[in-house]
Amino acid sequence: MGEYDAVWVFFFSAIFVGFYIFIEARPKGSTFLKDVSGTISRFFRKR
Repeated sequence: MGEYDAVWVFFFSAIFVGFYIFIEARPKGSTFLKDVSGTISRFFRKR
């Protein structure tokens, strides 16, 4: 398994880079961080 470490790192980094390109390459820009921060802030706002 140790001889395939570089392959696993490349595979996972390719997935993350592909996801990043997918969310950033939209015509109006990325709303991913805004959506995540909005979801988190809903849990922490006062009732």
